[in-house]
Amino acid sequence: MDLKEESVSIFRQRRGVAVEYSSAQLKGYGEAVQSLKLYRRAELRDTAHDAPIIEQLYVDPLQNDAVLETMLRPNTTFLIGRKGTGKSTVFQRAQHEIRKKNRTISAYIDIKTVFESAVVDNDVSQKISAISSAVTESDLKRILLYRSFTRSVFIDIQKELKSQISNSLLDKIFGKKDHNNKRIAAIEAIDQLLEGAFEAEVTDVTGFSAATIKKNTSGKSITSSKASAEAKFSTGPAGIPSGDLQFATGLDDSTELGFGDSKEFSQILIKTFNINRIMERLEAVLSGIGIRHLYIFLDDFSELPIDAMSILVDSILAPLNNWSNELIKFKVAAYPGRIYLGKIDATKIDEIYLDTYRLYGSSDVSSMETKAVDFTFRLLDSRFSYFLDTGFDAFCDTDPHEVYRQLFFASMGNPRILGHLLHNLGETHVGYGRRIGPRAIQDAAARYYEEKVEPFFGIQKFAHESFAERSSIFSLKELLESIVSQARKLRDYKGSAVTKEISGRTPSSHFHIVSEFESILSTLELNFFISKYYEMKDRDGRKVSVFALNYGLCYRYSIAFGRPTALREHRLYFVERIFDYTTILRKYLQKNQEIKCDACGEVQSLDKLESLKLFDMLCPACKKGTCSVSNLSRKYEAIIKDINSELLLPNTELGILETLYPETTGLAAADIAGELDCSYQLVGKRGKIMAERGLVEREKNAKNRRIFLITQKAREEYFDQNADRKLSVPD
Repeated sequence: MDLKEESVSIFRQRRGVAVEYSSAQLKGYGEAVQSLKLYRRAELRDTAHDAPIIEQLYVDPLQNDAVLETMLRPNTTFLIGRKGTGKSTVFQRAQHEIRKKNRTISAYIDIKTVFESAVVDNDVSQKISAISSAVTESDLKRILLYRSFTRSVFIDIQKELKSQISNSLLDKIFGKKDHNNKRIAAIEAIDQLLEGAFEAEVTDVTGFSAATIKKNTSGKSITSSKASAEAKFSTGPAGIPSGDLQFATGLDDSTELGFGDSKEFSQILIKTFNINRIMERLEAVLSGIGIRHLYIFLDDFSELPIDAMSILVDSILAPLNNWSNELIKFKVAAYPGRIYLGKIDATKIDEIYLDTYRLYGSSDVSSMETKAVDFTFRLLDSRFSYFLDTGFDAFCDTDPHEVYRQLFFASMGNPRILGHLLHNLGETHVGYGRRIGPRAIQDAAARYYEEKVEPFFGIQKFAHESFAERSSIFSLKELLESIVSQARKLRDYKGSAVTKEISGRTPSSHFHIVSEFESILSTLELNFFISKYYEMKDRDGRKVSVFALNYGLCYRYSIAFGRPTALREHRLYFVERIFDYTTILRKYLQKNQEIKCDACGEVQSLDKLESLKLFDMLCPACKKGTCSVSNLSRKYEAIIKDINSELLLPNTELGILETLYPETTGLAAADIAGELDCSYQLVGKRGKIMAERGLVEREKNAKNRRIFLITQKAREEYFDQNADRKLSVPD
């Protein structure tokens, strides 16, 4: 008997036998699970010593730390993955490594939080509106918002730079001699550049607007202004700085104001902020203390509204990426399909995808699954070996490899989902001395699906979006129901040479479509109803994309997950013709969408969409108008229109309600933020507004910590009798 057979034999002997885990084991299990559930910038720290442990716990999705090494290259990099794929963990690990380097510094910006915190000064808005009726208050509010947003970004960069310089950097470069003088001079220079000089560079919007409308009234351009801040600076032998630092700021540009689309606003910001000059001065300060690279980590990029995303790219990312003389490189965390590059040269950036197929799908399905299961093992082994004396195997009641395999299927290699699954297993099994096996994982996955995934459609009908956008979401629910219904029909299919050899139910969890239709499923994938699994050629030689239904969804609706593996031909199981759902998507498009010109009204057939995209959707009939895809779904029109408009809420508020709904004791802002992948400050701010509307209660718990509870009013209005929280799938 070899080692693997002996291992399997041992685990079979203990299956079903209750185990008395020690308090240390249970504590270690809980800490390991919590480390997987951490969100965004929640730092991995040793609670006993309050020290960072990111280096010990980090597990790279690829061998030889390939993802980390790519992040550390002096290139602008987009790190792309769904929520929970570990983007922020990669950020933490990269910044931890950067802090060891003498010539590189980093700054972290939570773009979504900065955007949410940008406020428009109503007094200034009204003052500018009084200058001229040609400038509407709406236009002015947009300019003020973008100005405030951009200013907040620079201030956060300044804070990060000050913190990193004062904490460790100059120790490495200068040693102990003159440490304080160098540190003080550098921090003061950055203070003056990003605070004092920043205000000189950024034109006051009130005067700016007035000068644009009444250009010759004052006899000089409003954007002619100068500011200076000095500290002496000289260079010693070998270019090493000595003495004090000095720099001067100045601005002597004229700028015209125009109103229109976001591109025009971006041009205003570029001229007004004069970003290249600010960055040149920042480069002078940083190079003076030996820094050659500034990596700016931008989190939550895809959480921005599309107009704000384009403003950010056109006003800040593209100019700095192009003008910084290799000083600044951005590291951007984004969702698949929600990326705007603007004038950033796509050929000069790195892209790293963290979802399973893009990481491991370069050869065949079996190799992809093997690599993904290996990552699941490495991740759990790292966490449990650190927090416990024994590894995760101690909690398994069957062959550990099979447990890892099932955990991969249930999580699709998503660390945060894996943490939620293990949390559920801790409550139902580990806490009661029961070991974890495949059936337990199925139950945990079904619970996760029912609590975290399936309610998406029910809450989205209250989203503060246009009718067309909400209608589009509901039409996707109809599409998903069609896909699930078809998968259930195929459970008993035995009509092919492959399926007739399968005993029991036919696995029907995966389906394929022609790759051109893949974008239709992006919202369903982003919200974890499905996951892209692989790309292959089907039986007819077409390129197709293979998708897997959510593992918990499959268990909930009695759909066998996976594929047979005994025979070589089973590698092509997912492209059996019975799993071709292209027809389902075609019918969905024909029923729910049309392509129509906004000028002549000509309707184009849906099969022309890809060719229209090549010509920027220019109408082929009139050659003037622009074609657009509109949603025609009418099935849910009555449901959407019957909703009281006063109940509509932004997605953040809806997420807060959804998170609080199953809770009976209330949650703190940080706990809610962990579920929503946002900052606790944002939750606190929105929670206060929701309390004023009677949707949540704000109380103090026994530890005098602020917690939020959902009110009975909110339960009745948003959740009770809400049938759309479940799929409508016939038995």
